[in-house]
Amino acid sequence: MSRIIQLQREILNQELDKLEQDLRAVAQKKLRESNPQERNNLELQLQDITKQMQNIEQQLNQIEQSEETKDNTETLLKLLTPFKKEILTCVQKAYHACSPEDWLNPVPDNLTGILAELKKMPQGSSKYTTLERWVGYLEKNTELPPSVSHQLQEWGQQNIKGYSELLREVGNIPKSTNSYLMVVVHASNQSSFSNPNKEERYFVDSWFRKSDSVLDCAQLSQPESFPETVTADEIQKLLKIFLDEIGTKYLWRKLTIELFLPLALLNRDVDAWEIEDDLGFPVPIGCQYQVLVRSSERLLLTYGRYRGFWQEKWDLLQQLIQEPAYNGFISGDSQDLKVLFVQLSQKHIIGIKLVTAPPKIAKGSIFAVILKAAIPVALWLRQNLSLNCQEQIDGLLGCCMYELPGIVKNQRLEALPIPPDTHIGHHLSLLWEDPYRLPPSIDYSM
Repeated sequence: MSRIIQLQREILNQELDKLEQDLRAVAQKKLRESNPQERNNLELQLQDITKQMQNIEQQLNQIEQSEETKDNTETLLKLLTPFKKEILTCVQKAYHACSPEDWLNPVPDNLTGILAELKKMPQGSSKYTTLERWVGYLEKNTELPPSVSHQLQEWGQQNIKGYSELLREVGNIPKSTNSYLMVVVHASNQSSFSNPNKEERYFVDSWFRKSDSVLDCAQLSQPESFPETVTADEIQKLLKIFLDEIGTKYLWRKLTIELFLPLALLNRDVDAWEIEDDLGFPVPIGCQYQVLVRSSERLLLTYGRYRGFWQEKWDLLQQLIQEPAYNGFISGDSQDLKVLFVQLSQKHIIGIKLVTAPPKIAKGSIFAVILKAAIPVALWLRQNLSLNCQEQIDGLLGCCMYELPGIVKNQRLEALPIPPDTHIGHHLSLLWEDPYRLPPSIDYSM
């Protein structure tokens, strides 16, 4: 214990002793006093002294708990340090599991840094501290070496009250089982500089993420036969290669395909792409997978100025996740873009719907307004239809917010045997932007 803490404790104990003496003296005086008014004044003094004593006792308890937590953390660090390299991934996964969704600090790459960050995190609604829950998540990780798991279990039983209940709590928290194929498309400026009339070419990179509870993304490879940059039509061929690699190398469930597209491609019918295989029955990928479009502009460093707004909007979406989606949506049809920006900037708005196909794509379009306002969700039709699309779109938005990607997938599947001009499922695009699920950074400045 530091000298400062010792002095602080001594001063508090001295104050507490003095208050106890005052309390006894006032209590004795009250017993001897017969005047009702004076007895009432003495009672008020007793109450005030009691409150002061309770406050000091609370401060002493906090000091005691702080020292105990410090000692516990030191013994935990001593226990885990010999294994710090081999368990780092497990340690980071446990850190991620108990981090609040709006926690912006990056995951530290060392054990000491992680323990320091855990102390800063809010406890939330759990009766266990963040450090205690982190220990629980760490022990529940089946990738942890048995020798470490056994020692961690002993530490938890000795230092965490209700440790068995804690393990049940962290084990019962539902986690997303979705796997993700993240395909990032960035425009290459080389072709436009050398020949303005030449077809635009794009860099394409992709990653596989097993679930939301897994921090690491596995980068997928493209064959050497492909050039460094591709045309928009060739992206579909690369997607088949990425899906084949995932199918042969990884176990996955409920695969979601997220296509990060530049503004110029954001209105493409990517969900209608068909992947050829040996079975001879190609179907649109949007009928088999949840296909979401995202903006590759949000991955650029220059978008960092809007990231805080984006996270605020997404955090609000999480609060509305069990409510009908239409509660957070507005219509963007036939809107002046400046008026639309004002409406989208309202605190309670997280989504936009478009029944009329966007008249313009790329810079200065409604998609630019969506990015500027940091809106995370957009649902729109890529083609104008003669149907009562307004009623159908509103019907889709009657589902709970978290169900929307699945509802859109079902609409695409339902539309498969129906002519394209008679079902909205052929023309639906869904922008779904989670600021906490992003691919690693790539430098495309070459």
